[in-house]
Amino acid sequence: MLQTSIDSSLYTLRESGAFGRLEDMGMLSVLGPDATRFLQSQTTNDVAKLAELSTQLSCILDRKAHVKAFFQLYRKHKSFRILADKEQIAKILFHLDTYRFADKVEFVDETERVKFFAVQGPKALQCIAKGLHSASLIESLQHDLCDTKLFHHPCLVFKKSICGEEGFVICTSAADANDLAKEMETVCRQAEMIELTPELIETARIESGMPIYGVDFSETNFLPEAGLEEKTISYTKGCFLGQEVLARVKSQGAPTRGLVGLVFGDGVSNTFPIESKVTTDSGDIAWIKSNCYSPTLKTTIALAFVKRDFRVPDKILDAKIDGKHYKATVKMLPFVQSRSLDDRARECYEQALRIYVKATDDVAQTEAVALLRQALELNPKLEDAYEALGVILHKQGQIDEAIQLMKTLVELNADSVMAHTNLSVFYVEKGLKDEAEEEKAISLSIRMREAALQATQTQKDEEEKKRRVEEATQRLDMFTQVLEIDSEDLLANYGIGSCLVALDKFEQALPYLKKAIEIKSTHTVAYVSLAEAYEGLGRDDEAIDTYTTGIEVASKRGDMSPMNDMQRRLIALRARLKNAQ
Repeated sequence: MLQTSIDSSLYTLRESGAFGRLEDMGMLSVLGPDATRFLQSQTTNDVAKLAELSTQLSCILDRKAHVKAFFQLYRKHKSFRILADKEQIAKILFHLDTYRFADKVEFVDETERVKFFAVQGPKALQCIAKGLHSASLIESLQHDLCDTKLFHHPCLVFKKSICGEEGFVICTSAADANDLAKEMETVCRQAEMIELTPELIETARIESGMPIYGVDFSETNFLPEAGLEEKTISYTKGCFLGQEVLARVKSQGAPTRGLVGLVFGDGVSNTFPIESKVTTDSGDIAWIKSNCYSPTLKTTIALAFVKRDFRVPDKILDAKIDGKHYKATVKMLPFVQSRSLDDRARECYEQALRIYVKATDDVAQTEAVALLRQALELNPKLEDAYEALGVILHKQGQIDEAIQLMKTLVELNADSVMAHTNLSVFYVEKGLKDEAEEEKAISLSIRMREAALQATQTQKDEEEKKRRVEEATQRLDMFTQVLEIDSEDLLANYGIGSCLVALDKFEQALPYLKKAIEIKSTHTVAYVSLAEAYEGLGRDDEAIDTYTTGIEVASKRGDMSPMNDMQRRLIALRARLKNAQ
């Protein structure tokens, strides 16, 4: 595919969507009264906490915590479905069957009797919804797993991204697959979607930082090395195969190498063989996995296993690959953050309001209405869009549709004051006096109830604030007593500092938090509190420096939660400073 073609395809995928058959996907059903307990003992995530019609990423490990399989698990009431590539399905089945003893659990490899069809991107939901025999069934597509019929063909609809964009994978019988695929292709093309190609999937999923098992990591890797720890592991659920080794690795900090991103500088456009070594004066420091030219970033990007000391966000590596000199910047994945459907819907809604407020002609009003309809296609639960669209249509004389929109809003939220208020106004204009009075009474009742709830919530908030102050004060006294015995105690210094931050005593907190970092420079949570104290004092430059240093320390240690927290705070701080200029 030409580069201009992949550029265009990526844009279409992210703004409209893409579709296609998935020939390499397989499915395993897990059934029986012991299914939950059995999977809980064999997989890394917390199956017991997985809600019905929900999904989680999970893995199967060996005793040394190497990854034997990586998959998506869905709960369908009392049974489960595992989606993975066909080769993995066979391995997963073998493993589960090996460890089944007296358990009342059954495994069914569905791979040969079903086919899969992917619909990905912003318009995926509206395309699939066209296959439902009733609009009322759209609500069921909000679940991660939906057992339904599309164009009268029985199927399972899974929420699943295969290339970084939100989307669905449809599973149907081999007998129905061709007919259903033709129907779906028709509605997808009508929505200006394009067909998924291997190159499009590969480029999009690399930009989105999605590693593939068997390519980017394998059974030779510890799970924490793959950067999937937060998404796939529960350290609190109890024993599972490989759990002891995982706990030991976690207690020791970051693994010696981990999967992150490399962005090559100077407009590099060539790609690299898998397992290419990245070498500096310190020796081999990284090993390249999936890589491609990124049309979005205008340079080559790569997933790579990078050694701990070099795995620092935004660190520039001056290195050689296959004897050639390159500069590459270390990036936390993803390279390109996709926009969620909720975010896209909110953007359409806000843009519609801006246009409507300034509208001076029918063309602008029509554009605003179109954007609000688009917002509801992207997120059928966006209450603000129903309200705004209903009000605009009412002003345009389209009262019947405005009433229907408000009724839909009431179905979504029976306590929507504005829905009932608007219905009262609309019914008056239709001459439906009794209906108008009823809606007005409902609206008044809700307002009174909300006022009472608000008063109660205010009191609860005040009580909670008081409780937190008392708790912080008690902890402060306890840590102070410890510090009187040992002034070098790490937890006491950090504890006093964090308590003082919680009490908004930022200046007093500084020496204790600095002391904690002096005692142990890798105590990542101390950097979070210290930077928060600097922010509270308005010393933004020092806060930025502290966040930056803390992120580097956390990255090397593999402390992902503090690192992600500091990255979010740093981005928010920089955005606030930029907006203030």
